[in-house]
Amino acid sequence: MLDPFIPCACFSGETFGACCGPYLLAAQPPPTAESLMRSRFSAFQLHQADYILQSWDLTTRPKQLGFEKDERRWSSLEIVKTIGGSASDERGVVEFKARYELGEETYLFHEVSRFTRSRGQWVYLDATFPFHGKIAHLGQPLKNAPCPCGSDKKYKKCCGR
Repeated sequence: MLDPFIPCACFSGETFGACCGPYLLAAQPPPTAESLMRSRFSAFQLHQADYILQSWDLTTRPKQLGFEKDERRWSSLEIVKTIGGSASDERGVVEFKARYELGEETYLFHEVSRFTRSRGQWVYLDATFPFHGKIAHLGQPLKNAPCPCGSDKKYKKCCGR
């Protein structure tokens, strides 16, 4: 069982028990598209494949997930924008950026996720990926990677000058 007093894996600053824990433990459904996205992010970190699959729309859900070889260490999550997705909406979009380390390299994962309601509960539908790639090696930003300051410019045209 997961400790409800540890920091939540979605980097919200809340404890697991006050944030994503109740959703992953099936105590209650996420009330918004953003809360579902955060709980799915936590589930990916914690390798909770059942939760991820159960919160995925039946029309786009894969048969299984392959966590056996996943060695990513997630280090941050930033919600860029949310459109719709409130407790009274039927559809929602959540754009986010997440960083992870794999070996000695740092990667940025930028996703725009679409959510819909199915039988009264939020489910993940699909996503587009504006950027997913390596941004640093041994802690040093790569020149053509997005600048770590968040300006949306390349590092070499921003802080890397």
